[in-house]
Amino acid sequence: MIFVLDLDRVNYFLDLNIQSKMRLFSRGPTYCAVCNKEITHKHKPKREWNIKGSLCGNCHVDKSKEYFEAKSRQPCAQCGITKKISDLWEPRWQWDMDGLLCKECFDKKETSHKNEKNFCSVCGSKMGFIRYNPKSKWKMTGQLCRNCWDEQKAKSG
Repeated sequence: MIFVLDLDRVNYFLDLNIQSKMRLFSRGPTYCAVCNKEITHKHKPKREWNIKGSLCGNCHVDKSKEYFEAKSRQPCAQCGITKKISDLWEPRWQWDMDGLLCKECFDKKETSHKNEKNFCSVCGSKMGFIRYNPKSKWKMTGQLCRNCWDEQKAKSG
């Protein structure tokens, strides 16, 4: 069996290899958000660092050291008291908020969130297994018991 090489196909694949090395098909160079050096491998910064964009390896290591050695300080997202990052708490995903909270604000937010989820927002009665969410046109927060939901539905429709 004789193999015949098609020179056009060989040249096509060689050209693709050269073009990919020339970055014709890539997105282009990316730069570090801290030191502005061109980077080949992107590192994603943590949310607590308040850095937009990608980091180079050296800056990522430096920021990680700074974070874990608790050298950096950041204000609480709710009360504004500046503390070490290691003393701040990350909010729960259900709260839909950015930033870190001090222990006192975290505890306050936790209790208010539990009350909002476990008690009716109109009459304050303990919620059962079935809960009712208010309609968006009612402009209410929290969940409702069946009686309050029926009353609100009768009032506004």
